[in-house]
Amino acid sequence: MARIAKVFFIFFTFVCLNATHISFQKFDNSFDGSSKQVKQSLHNEIKDIYLDATISGNKDNRISALKRLVYSSKALGLNYAGYENELNSLGDSSKNYKLKTVDLDNLKPVSKKEIQQSSSTPKEAKKQETIKKDTKKEEPKVTVVKKESSQEAKKVSQNEQKAKEEPKKQVSYDTKLKLLGVQQTDDGVILNFNRPVMESEIKQFALKGDLYRNVVDFKAENLSKTTRINDHLSKEIRVAQFDKTTSRFVVAKDDKFDIELQSSENSVIVSIKGSYEAPTKTAQKTDSKKAEVKKTDSKKTAQKLEPVPIKTIKKSKIIVLDPGHGGKDPGAVGGGLREKDIVLYIAKKLGDDLKGRGYKVLYTRSADKFINLKSRTAYANKQEADMFISIHVNAGPSTSAGRKLSGIETFFLSPARSERSKNAAALENKGDIEDMNYFSKETYLNFLNREKIIASNKLAIDIQKHMLNQTQKKYSVKDGGVREAPFWVLVGATMPAVLVEVGYISNSSDRKNLAKKEYQNAVAKGIADGIDAYFLKN
Repeated sequence: MARIAKVFFIFFTFVCLNATHISFQKFDNSFDGSSKQVKQSLHNEIKDIYLDATISGNKDNRISALKRLVYSSKALGLNYAGYENELNSLGDSSKNYKLKTVDLDNLKPVSKKEIQQSSSTPKEAKKQETIKKDTKKEEPKVTVVKKESSQEAKKVSQNEQKAKEEPKKQVSYDTKLKLLGVQQTDDGVILNFNRPVMESEIKQFALKGDLYRNVVDFKAENLSKTTRINDHLSKEIRVAQFDKTTSRFVVAKDDKFDIELQSSENSVIVSIKGSYEAPTKTAQKTDSKKAEVKKTDSKKTAQKLEPVPIKTIKKSKIIVLDPGHGGKDPGAVGGGLREKDIVLYIAKKLGDDLKGRGYKVLYTRSADKFINLKSRTAYANKQEADMFISIHVNAGPSTSAGRKLSGIETFFLSPARSERSKNAAALENKGDIEDMNYFSKETYLNFLNREKIIASNKLAIDIQKHMLNQTQKKYSVKDGGVREAPFWVLVGATMPAVLVEVGYISNSSDRKNLAKKEYQNAVAKGIADGIDAYFLKN
């Protein structure tokens, strides 16, 4: 039995090594001539290999992956400094890596005889091909595919050039929300706005009287010319400016009914449920000559807009908030402040805000109590939470440089890339050091799946952006950015999970902010807005 297990292990190792080699070879042969989407896919594939090699301790694969990650990051416009620094620390450099490239514009026509010779390469010779980089100039081996690839590469190049020339539209949630128009569909209506609508800008309720009315209030200015639509799936639909800051949308029927809101880009799709027999279809507007309500195919519109539910998201989402440290573990301390107290207040404030927005909120601790790291995510998993947010206060090293570190940062789980990430992780991890042995390398690797990393990264970006938006209105706050780090409290979470560092208690300016309840409230509001933004898009 032991012999069989040994043989199986050797076979499995061989397969894994071969798969890694194939992935490297595919990257080398395909990356430069591929579209941006394919390049991103190849980059992610190499990133998986890098993570695997980091955890398993395979230095050769780690170096090979890092070289390619530097190359692909540069091509995709991503930050490659962390990869470069790690390569240098391993005694290597990305300068030692060059892709094999073929000048497609100077290819010579291929004869039929050359094609046959090229396609008749013995199988054994193909198996012995390697991905070694040869600096000598050689005549490229050309197959019939190359000529087609030249045309495709030119098309891709032209498309990428157009993409570069086109300015990227940045969505600013500080821009005042405006309702621009209303479109009538077979299922209801579409409300068009000047930017994406956040869940915090929507309030939905019902009014009962002679008619049953479903009401949706938007924190928006009403610029729509439509005021009333009669007998369209309902007795009437009204749109009006309710007060200075609120646009009100009302659907009325004789009997109780439901409406469903969906969001996509700058639109909110309203589906009106239940039956209704309309005697006639009319639409009254402030300007009858300029009809704005347009009849559209709701199915085609829905496909184009790719709607994402709004209200159904809120009611079904469970969020676990994790105030760091607690009890015997005070966390970072300075100036009479303790991390465990600050983060508990922020977590409770955040929880109240989220509950008001319709989320179900749970806490790993709601009092001054010590909880070990593995129990925190285990609790979130047991509750089948949709999101895990761990809240902390940072502290720099006891040096002049360390005291200068400041700002808000948001982390998601991944092997550390920078000294700053490693220091932050080491600080938070040491609170429950025995848990380091609890998580084996295999367990760690199992939870580093790319899907969870991507989801957590998106969540971190939204939370970081909105925390800064709220705090910088009144306070001088540095953007510490979104970072990757191996925080053990995030290991084991089966849902998108991030760790928020709301400031440096070791920095005099940050410490003054952290001592103020107004600042803590702003942080909580920012995190809540970030959560809304994430669920609006995912």
